[in-house]
Formats: sequence, C-alpha cells, structure tokens
Amino acid sequence: MALQSFYYCECNGNDFIIILKNDLLIELTESNIQKLCRFDGQTIDGLLLIDTDTDNHDFKMDYYNNDGSWETMCANGALCIIKILEKRGFIFSHNLFEAGDGDHQIKFNDKRFGIKMKAPEFKTDDLNIGDIKGAHIDSGAKHFVTALEATDHEELYGIAQGVRYHHYFKPDGLNVNFLHINDLNNIRVITYEKGIESIMQSCGSGSVAAAFYGASKQELTSPLQISNPGGDMLLEFNSNWDDVWLYSSPSIIKKSSLELT
Repeated sequence: MALQSFYYCECNGNDFIIILKNDLLIELTESNIQKLCRFDGQTIDGLLLIDTDTDNHDFKMDYYNNDGSWETMCANGALCIIKILEKRGFIFSHNLFEAGDGDHQIKFNDKRFGIKMKAPEFKTDDLNIGDIKGAHIDSGAKHFVTALEATDHEELYGIAQGVRYHHYFKPDGLNVNFLHINDLNNIRVITYEKGIESIMQSCGSGSVAAAFYGASKQELTSPLQISNPGGDMLLEFNSNWDDVWLYSSPSIIKKSSLELT
C-alpha cells in the first residue's frame, strides 16, 4: 500500500488532483488515476503530474481525465500548477512550461496568472453533425464549437453526446462547446468534455476555441470576458490569433493524501 500525497485545486470550478513527480509513489495506471479522482465522496475532473526537473522549462505537465485517459492540454490545470509552485516558493526562471500540445509562456499580472495558448485553428469549415451546426477547432485540444443559446445542462448533455460520439469524429471523439455571444466584449461558454463525459464547470482550451469561433462570426474585441458556469476568464488576443493569452485566478483547496493498494 502507498499513501499518495497530492494537492486538490480548482480554477473556475474545474478541479484537479495535482502531484509533483518527486512525490509520486505509485504508477499512474488508469485504475490508480480513477481512484485518485474519486476521493472524499467526490468525483474530480482530472489529474496533473508536475515535473520541475527540466532544463529549458520551468515545468512539464501531463494531464489525465478522470477516466485515466491522457489529454494534450488543460489550461485551468496549468494555472493551478503555477499557483502551487508559487505557493511553494518556486523560482520561475523561464516563464515557460511544456504540455502535450507544446510550449506555453507564463505571465504574472496582479492576482491573476496568464498562460499563452496555442494559436487556435479551424480543422473543418462549418458542418452539420446531425442537426447541430458547428466547426472542429484545435486550440491545444480538440473541440467542436456550436452557437446555441440553451443553458439547460440536461438538454446540452444529450446534444453534446450526439456530437462527441458521432461517426465523423471517430475513433477519439472530441469536446463540445456551446457558445452564446452576449456582446462584442463578453461571451458565455458551456463545455462537455470527453474523458470526463460530463458538462463542465469550465474549460480553458474550450473557451479559447469558442471565442475563436465567435470571432469568425462577429468582430469580438480583446480583452474578452468569458463566462463559464463555474467562473469567469479573461482572454487577450491579436487580430491574427497567434498571440492569445488566457487569465484566471486558481485556488488551492487543500493538500491531502489517499492510500492506494
């Protein structure tokens, strides 16, 4: 048996188990990740592993959904990692970290942290998946963005599953984002995330994908306020969308441990 210590953190309601690689006592098998993401009677969104033993980056992160599947990037999770390292007195020598989708710069701005996101890109034009019109966008993770005003999570869950498991996106599927443009400075985003198979409180890369899609329809302006069910984010972007920064305020809920067999 091993008593695995970890941090429990959240950013905009998106919560995580976060482990420093030097503290890792177990193998991160699918089963162990699932166990760690279900503690204290809660189901946690995902698990992140931090490796600070890197030459040209401050840290490397690996993100796993709560079903144990690895994913390329989690923006809210990365912001939580920065919060933890800052709390531990870590010296950021490069203001740079590595994720599954590549390198990301870090910016410290008052009480908010910012990370430079991968430049989003359309993988398809608008297409119809069943009765849902939208586009596949890569913003560090794979997203399908559609403009819908509905806010009922049960209704959106059914729609999202139809898209996520549609044969067009097999075998891996993708995340689904529902976008509503409140005005040119403010959008609302609700996300269904694959690997968690649920409507989320928030999703960073999904919010970026939704903003990028919205900007192709209307002239959204930077900085852009993004409202998620779990909280708000701020997005700065240039006209070419190759300089994109996401800001938010993560928090450390507690440091804890779980005994695994």
